[in-house]
Amino acid sequence: MKKFVSLISGGLDSPIASYLMIKKGFIPIFISFLTSDDIDHTLKLKVSKVVSELSKFTKYKVKLFFINHDSNLEKFVNDCDRKLTCILCKRLMLRISKYIGKLENTNIIITGDIMGEQASQTLDNLFAYQNIMKEFIILRPLIGLNKHDIIKFNKELGLYEITSTQSAGCRYNPQYPETHAKSHEIIYSESNLDIDSLIKNSINSVETLEF
Repeated sequence: MKKFVSLISGGLDSPIASYLMIKKGFIPIFISFLTSDDIDHTLKLKVSKVVSELSKFTKYKVKLFFINHDSNLEKFVNDCDRKLTCILCKRLMLRISKYIGKLENTNIIITGDIMGEQASQTLDNLFAYQNIMKEFIILRPLIGLNKHDIIKFNKELGLYEITSTQSAGCRYNPQYPETHAKSHEIIYSESNLDIDSLIKNSINSVETLEF
């Protein structure tokens, strides 16, 4: 069975990236990082609904892993260069995704990145994730699309009513995020962290659902 790990958020993009791979015959392993003080669990419920809908496009069981990411982000904010928070966040997400990918016997990771749409998705910042992806490949099916394309896809698949619903967002975004990350700055900031412990603690607290 061909599998892929999908980083899925509460946005419009990542569900479409996952759908395109499902239609290629791949089985999704979803990972969602919870990054808010969402006492009503609006993001968690939204992601669960999206995954439930996407699971209808495959005949296989679909797994969804929820990672509580707030404690990791607190470390980035307190111990690292503030402008790098989003990049450090994405690098840790990818490392955790690699760990789960190994458990699930896949080395493919899918993201909903669109070139330049967010600070973490500039060309320089996309390059900043490459050095941690040894033996893995990141695929970005949406990289050349725009938001109009994504909204159209969501509507065609019957996802738009769910994906366009408001839910809790990340409260850790820096006021001035780095858009042209430099490798030495990233390495210096990460030297203040125990990356292996962050991954281990994240995996130990994971919640898994099946659809």
